[in-house]
Amino acid sequence: MFDLPQYEIAIELMGLSICLFMAIFFFTDSKDKTTTTKSPRRFLAGFMLVYSITFFDSLLMVSDINANYPHTFGVFLPVYFLLGPFLYFYIRDMCGMTTYILVRPRLKHFIIPIASVIILIPFYILPPSEKQLIFSKNLIGSPETILPWVAIFCILIVHVILLGQILFYLVQSFRVLMRYFSNLKQFFSNIEDNQLGWLRILIVMLSLSWAIYTYEALLAWPDTMTETIRFSTSLIDVGIIYFISFKGLRQIAVFRDQNSDTEDERIINSEDKNATDEKNLGKQKYAKSALNDGDTERILSKLQKALLHDQLYNDSMLSLRGLSDHTGISTNYISQVINQKTDSHFFDYINSFRIDAAKQKLTNNQENKSILDIAYDVGFNSKSTFNMAFKRYTGQTPSEYRKTSL
Repeated sequence: MFDLPQYEIAIELMGLSICLFMAIFFFTDSKDKTTTTKSPRRFLAGFMLVYSITFFDSLLMVSDINANYPHTFGVFLPVYFLLGPFLYFYIRDMCGMTTYILVRPRLKHFIIPIASVIILIPFYILPPSEKQLIFSKNLIGSPETILPWVAIFCILIVHVILLGQILFYLVQSFRVLMRYFSNLKQFFSNIEDNQLGWLRILIVMLSLSWAIYTYEALLAWPDTMTETIRFSTSLIDVGIIYFISFKGLRQIAVFRDQNSDTEDERIINSEDKNATDEKNLGKQKYAKSALNDGDTERILSKLQKALLHDQLYNDSMLSLRGLSDHTGISTNYISQVINQKTDSHFFDYINSFRIDAAKQKLTNNQENKSILDIAYDVGFNSKSTFNMAFKRYTGQTPSEYRKTSL
């Protein structure tokens, strides 16, 4: 017969073990002496460690250890408040130009976890027998005293704050990813490999997990939750852990090797500015530039020569840093010239050369190449990306353009 609780114990143990292993691995890997900057994996290690504690907490419940040792009820609840901050730190560090450091102003992220411990004091000082009645039978052993009522109220308050806090950090993390995505075009000529789409999927998965937790904590608390739903929640959590482990092993900080000026960094890393402020910063970032009109024209001419004569646009891995190394022009000056003279991003500027080259190849009767081959020849990584870019520039698909031009 299918013994659901026993399987749930096995799943919690599986989640606990993989979390601890990956936390140790990511922390060890983040201290690589060969790198000049700290790896974002140190925050991912913290996230995995906290997640392991949530698995351990669930294990205490499903294995009835809580029932036998009532003083363990709620001990790890304040640790849950660290999930959101560590996820946010990891995403901020992954998307940032420089290492995300927990300087004193950023220690505010730990205020709520500390406050939750204080709020739960009335529950912690309850007698073990009272805790067991509250969690196992949803009863109060001494209804005439006020402390149990205060303890239950504090538990509910902490759960409400926890859910609000998790939602806040998921939203903030998503906003960081959106800002990051909008800035990719400033630094890369192909962006599909650097979009960090898996982090957006992770946020959706965590939202689903915490939606179920919301039901469990507020509507079905403490002992009316069906075993099937609890089992499903554990499976989702293990799936999240394996997903993070697999993706985290392969992911590196995208912007770390890209040079940028202070204003670019402020726009990408800003956590206090809203979208309007960021746009204003973007408009003002070149206000104090040392370049005059003559300088910008010379730089633009040098860029065009490098791209046309040396055909740098054919390199699908071409980045702002790569173009800077080739021309000897700083990344900041290249960005400024492209933004001001062509009213476009680095991404659009490079792709304009690629599309022009593709148009020549599509109309060349001597080059009997497929559209996919042409896309690769001019620097695109996939046919779908080429088709989208080509239609955006010409209003036609490559196939349509070839038919009408021959």
